[in-house]
Amino acid sequence: MIDKLNARRMNMDITGSSRRQSYRFSPTSRMSNTFIDNGSSTPEEIIANTEKGLYAKHMGGGSVNPATGEFNFAVMEGYIIENGKIKEPVRGATLIGKGTEVLNKIDMVGNNLLQSQGMCGSVSGSIPANVGQPMIRVSELTVGGREGE
Repeated sequence: MIDKLNARRMNMDITGSSRRQSYRFSPTSRMSNTFIDNGSSTPEEIIANTEKGLYAKHMGGGSVNPATGEFNFAVMEGYIIENGKIKEPVRGATLIGKGTEVLNKIDMVGNNLLQSQGMCGSVSGSIPANVGQPMIRVSELTVGGREGE
């Protein structure tokens, strides 16, 4: 996602990704339609093939550093997975990572793509963004939180 100004700075081609909420904001590179396409695994297969993990069923808010790709997002509804079975609920979990690294650690992609309208907030205001993905399995990801919450 590169706008005209950043294309010059990075010596790269423009992708036409400059957006802003209104004339009151300076335009900058922003997402518009971001999603992971369907894979071939069913959600049941992904769970059954996971020895130990966290099933993040419903995500909450978070933030991304656009310069580094580092992110953190709250898990609003999550469960422990053990030996291919969904177990006890988890509260207060946060997913922490770097976008490019996490994308390379996706090892299963579900066939249940869902898309929805969201909002992307940044220095150029809040703008609508179409987002979505099927269930994915990430082989390794940092999970933060506190025990007993």
